Amino acid sequence: MQTLQTGLIFQYFVVAGLINTAVAAALLVRRRRSAPFLLLLALMVLVSFQALLNAFDHREFFLAFPHLNRVSWLNLSLVGPLVYLFTLKMTGGGPRFQRSDLLHAIPFAAAFAVLSPWFFRSAEMKRQLLMDFEGLSRLDFGWVNQANLLLITAYLLAAWWRLRKWGKSLPEQPPAVQGLRWKWLRAFLGCLLLILGISALGFFGRKWNIPGITHFYHYNYAAIVVLVYWLIWKCQTVPELFTEEEKTATRKYRKSGLATPESGYERLCRLMEEQRPFLDPDLSHAALADLLGVQRHHLSQIINEHSGGNFFEFVNGYRVEAVKNMLADPRMQHLSILGVAMECGFQSKATFNAAFRKMTGITPSEWQKAGKMKYEPMGAVDGTRYGS
Repeated sequence: MQTLQTGLIFQYFVVAGLINTAVAAALLVRRRRSAPFLLLLALMVLVSFQALLNAFDHREFFLAFPHLNRVSWLNLSLVGPLVYLFTLKMTGGGPRFQRSDLLHAIPFAAAFAVLSPWFFRSAEMKRQLLMDFEGLSRLDFGWVNQANLLLITAYLLAAWWRLRKWGKSLPEQPPAVQGLRWKWLRAFLGCLLLILGISALGFFGRKWNIPGITHFYHYNYAAIVVLVYWLIWKCQTVPELFTEEEKTATRKYRKSGLATPESGYERLCRLMEEQRPFLDPDLSHAALADLLGVQRHHLSQIINEHSGGNFFEFVNGYRVEAVKNMLADPRMQHLSILGVAMECGFQSKATFNAAFRKMTGITPSEWQKAGKMKYEPMGAVDGTRYGS
């Protein structure tokens, strides 16, 4: 009875995970459509659906939906390529898809070719075979899924190698966004490798009937659903992790059509000081370009050529200055440091701490303790410092 109740709780949990993932994906994809972001959303939906199939892995479910049987085998051929491509795009592989990316669809095509005799059978024929569900389930631990396990392992190790290589190429003090991205990707891939290890234990424990670990095969998917919730939270709270900024290169803008970028930068600084759009935590590249009355790539030119940083570094520079001034203002003493950061436009503690440390060399609490604050109206600060 207890096992049945636990199974029902697990089923409700993964169903809720799939529904929440689908809703989050639908909402988020309207806001950001870069290749890394689309790959991440595809991975989230895929693993949530995989968890759903695993939670309902019993005869009655597949007799009702016979065409879903063995779809989980096919899904696994996509997990490794999606993780690797996502890591590649996040570590300098470009914000757009390339034709060469299609090579990573080969495992999926091969798996579909192997499984097509089953997929093209009629529903009635599948139901007849599913009557011997225990015998059919033993095939789940055959060579196809062993190959899938090896494939995912190879792709995750390749993604880890790519991340390490990219990390070594970063400067000793990388830009705030790149530093956050490297740390987050390391945690993300580490979690996936841990889940893969648990999955392998469960897979071979179930295959060889090893006592104590046979249930790992099912319940490791609970960890996957938790991981998906963490990804959704990161997408909402630290969106800059998944946004590729246009790279700084003077020659890139020679034919941009922006006649006087110097005056554009002066107007931009005046806009930031007078209207203070950086206080909006959802301020986007496109929104700031609209406020300035220029095209998005012109704004990139203005920021990159004159501040020495990208959009996020430029905006966060103003936010850091606003935080320093608010911390020095006696009227704001009732707010915590994090509360002040949120008031000044930061969306998360991690982003705030990284930006503050990059632009001051110390942490916010160290700044406050050292008494290095001097209250100044925001309009008096020099915008040319930001993003340097």
